Amino acid sequence: MSVAVKEILRASRPPGPPGRADKYLPDIAQDLRGLLEKIQRGFADRSVVWPGESLSELAAVLVEFGEDLHTDAGLWRSLENYNRELFGTPLPLAIGNNSADVLNGFDPRRIQHLIWTLWMETDPEVCPNPSHANLLQFAEVAGTFLTERFARLPADSGVKNFLAGSSRFGWEIKRKLVWLGTKSYSLRWFFANYVSEHDEGATVGITDDFICQESSGWSGLGAIDILAGALDVSAEDRATLRTWYERHAAFYRALSRQDRGEETESIVVRNLVNGQPYTVRMNMPRCPFQPGLVVFGSLTPWRGEWYWSGEQRPYPNVPESEEANLRKEMLERHPGIAYRYCRAEAAQARVANRKQYDDFVAHCGGDLVVYPDGLALAAAEQKRMEALWHAADQEHVRRVMRERGLEKPRPPMRFPREFLDHDQGIGAFYNPEEGQEFMLGFNHVLSGLRKQGDDLSDPERDALRHFVSDRCASPAFVHRLVREHGAASLLETFHLRDLPPDPALTFLLRCHKGRFYRNRYPTLSLVQGGES
Repeated sequence: MSVAVKEILRASRPPGPPGRADKYLPDIAQDLRGLLEKIQRGFADRSVVWPGESLSELAAVLVEFGEDLHTDAGLWRSLENYNRELFGTPLPLAIGNNSADVLNGFDPRRIQHLIWTLWMETDPEVCPNPSHANLLQFAEVAGTFLTERFARLPADSGVKNFLAGSSRFGWEIKRKLVWLGTKSYSLRWFFANYVSEHDEGATVGITDDFICQESSGWSGLGAIDILAGALDVSAEDRATLRTWYERHAAFYRALSRQDRGEETESIVVRNLVNGQPYTVRMNMPRCPFQPGLVVFGSLTPWRGEWYWSGEQRPYPNVPESEEANLRKEMLERHPGIAYRYCRAEAAQARVANRKQYDDFVAHCGGDLVVYPDGLALAAAEQKRMEALWHAADQEHVRRVMRERGLEKPRPPMRFPREFLDHDQGIGAFYNPEEGQEFMLGFNHVLSGLRKQGDDLSDPERDALRHFVSDRCASPAFVHRLVREHGAASLLETFHLRDLPPDPALTFLLRCHKGRFYRNRYPTLSLVQGGES
């Protein structure tokens, strides 16, 4: 185990020269790992024990956290500053609403918050109350240990030097972002879990998706947010970096390039979906993007220029006559992406979505309907769509039917077999901002909420936990039920029932549904003036 913790720490270092404190960190981590193991063996409550196989990782994380605070590298400072903005307190679970409390050095409350957050990511079913005696003992012991060991070290580290490096070009920001998202103590645990959810592994595309657009259990913040708060850049630069979750993924045609000798400094491309030109910084020898080439890729802005993000797929020999079809493909198949840079179409989609919401409420008698099973829901949705199309302009309906080859006046509706066979209740909620949402296992959600946190069954706890952590259920859906039933059962499921309910629920939703607190767009697509 002692070798493992040293290897974990060494593998997490950023590129570039080490700082004067770096060489001491592996031994500190090794000693801390042994101390944590000893303390844990003495826990009276054996139901709340940190998983032994990941204790080395926890020790490494705590030492890197110590390095961050000791050298003021900025990552933890970034998190606490965001928490003050979002919740009025630097540590919502450990301090509550008393934002006047002063945090110095290795305050055990900081370590308490760190361990609880990682515990929630590691094993949410076992994760204890933030004030559980075992967690508090870990925090006290680790705080004393780190205070003693770091007092002897110089306040200079490779992490601080790496983050303080040049931020002039977009690829310099991206280099920092890749390290932060995949190897830093704050996010590598979340990255590993994200990769495990995808069959293809840590590809360029998966990595780029995580570091640019994913949120985390750190109050719903993503890598772009944490890095923006840690860098010594202008407020304008911070705001720009935090927009990178809205990468402009589109088909682009290269129009021109600016060469200097054998190096291409920049190229100008036209977005085939919104028609706008982008100047893309390259600084690249033997640039493959020749004028006329069509490329599918994502662009992010930095200091007045654009930069490629992730992978680019070239499409040679695409005639201009095909551009309309490529635009149509993006708007119909990927509307949530296209609306990021097609403002007019996004506005139309919001108007159309609001009309569909009004129609849903008028047809169903409210914004939430509960069906006994998948077949009942599918039948009801077909009847609802038929009624909507029957009430629409019939010339438009006939045109859409011809274009799509439809035999019946309603859109094709395909539900997965798992959905159709489900018999534990399905909740159908229409979010007026985004579109319709479905939740399986809804009978257990409702029965659990009605119990007000008392005597919850295992199926009810599982359903409530999934309801909060599910990537597709919006905070609006959760708040819709909380207004009717209260939040006691949700908070009990996450061992937060002893905290004030409103701020606790707000914090919980931020942690699990952070993506919903960024710019969002309707899920429906526009089809030549109509919607689907």
